Amino acid sequence: MVDMTNILTSGSKKKKKAKKDATRIANKAFPAEVISTMTVRISQRHMLNEAFYGNFLAYFTTTGEGSDLRNRQTWLHRLPDFAADGSCQALDLAVQATASAFSFGKTRHMPLMQDACQLYGRALNQHLHTIRLKRPVTVHTVSTSVLLSIFEAMNSTSASAYRQHISGAAELVRLAGPDQCWMGILCQLFFHIRIQMAFVYLTTRQEDKASVCAEEILRERLAYWNVPIFQRLIGYITRLTALYLQLDDGEGGAMPDILDLEEYTRIKADVDALWLEYNLDAEQRGQRLYWTTSNGSTEYRDAYTALCVAYFASARALFGILAPSLMASYVDVTDYYQQILDIAEYLTTFKIGCAFMRMATPLYLVAMHGKRKEQHGTAINIFEKWRVIGLGGISALALESIYRRRGMGGARIAIH
Repeated sequence: MVDMTNILTSGSKKKKKAKKDATRIANKAFPAEVISTMTVRISQRHMLNEAFYGNFLAYFTTTGEGSDLRNRQTWLHRLPDFAADGSCQALDLAVQATASAFSFGKTRHMPLMQDACQLYGRALNQHLHTIRLKRPVTVHTVSTSVLLSIFEAMNSTSASAYRQHISGAAELVRLAGPDQCWMGILCQLFFHIRIQMAFVYLTTRQEDKASVCAEEILRERLAYWNVPIFQRLIGYITRLTALYLQLDDGEGGAMPDILDLEEYTRIKADVDALWLEYNLDAEQRGQRLYWTTSNGSTEYRDAYTALCVAYFASARALFGILAPSLMASYVDVTDYYQQILDIAEYLTTFKIGCAFMRMATPLYLVAMHGKRKEQHGTAINIFEKWRVIGLGGISALALESIYRRRGMGGARIAIH
């Protein structure tokens, strides 16, 4: 009979000898502190990614959004699978970069930011290489662009970088097909991009090409027909923004175009009808969109509802801004700028990044056109605070435009 004890003992000795040999070779090739750092980095990378997936999901999703999108799955829930399936190295690197940047925003530990910037550079180079190869656009490619834009939104070094990534992501969605939608996930990415493009258009005057062909992309390219109310509202706000920028460019006594007045009237009727539809939908569910509490504050059905109401307030603020220039009649005693500020304060209690990102457009309008001076200051202060809580790219984009257009000094904003 074979002595199994001797065999096992012999095998164990060989393994221990091989391990010692490997350690001896490593010690000759690398100093001890380098080996220690390599081990720590590998361990930290896994922990950072796990913390990122756990916390980022809660930070960048909004209560109530799922029922509006009616998606069976969300992009953020599928992101770990997309990043780990080995089909897109750029996406894997982008996740690592954004995870480190997100953790830096929480801890302010500088080595995390240095690591994030290095990973970001590698992710960007790999992403550009993939695009130059002109392979079919996948949900992985779009996800990479969106993640890189979120990195820039949190810890950018220039305001233009955020705009470029959002614009690039919008173009990639145009090139993708319905087979990449993954039960509505690509449509969800497109919805996120459209909201951010509306802000980019408002602050940089670069036309939101994605919203011009939104119907084509959603229905023809992605086979998506049930467009949520919030997304339909974004379309109207983008059209109002076009009128707003057009009239602003034509300052100096130019007479309004009759076609602009007709467009304004159509949009106003459509937004009013959309607001009635939104209220009716809530009533049919036995819900209220918002209500006043006993202490006089306003509560909302959920965070996503508060965002929707803020965008309806933005549309009505734009109606009020445009009416005199278009010689249109618009009478409304509601202070929509204060309503936007109140919603911004309400959403801070949720501490969700997506709410901050999406509130950029309403707050920009308050900073530029609020009825009272203190409203301007409050909105500007919010953007200033964002510079140090992990939304530097968005705040820089807003502040550069606000300071330039209000004549408040240099347009170059440093990002912390």
